[in-house]
Amino acid sequence: MSMGLIGALIGLAIGIADYFVLGLIRDRFREQRPTERVGGGLIIEIVRISQLIFFPIAGWYVEAYVF
Repeated sequence: MSMGLIGALIGLAIGIADYFVLGLIRDRFREQRPTERVGGGLIIEIVRISQLIFFPIAGWYVEAYVF
């Protein structure tokens, strides 16, 4: 396994964990502020999905260049 692939897998693991944590935050936000659920919930959902894409790519580059 190359170092870049290991970094991508670590980034994917962090991205998946963050995806679930942000899901919990989004659900709690919707419960506490039902009138603001569209704007805030949408932003959190966009961040959740973008981090699933960003963290593996960043892990690939960081691991390949650092080690």
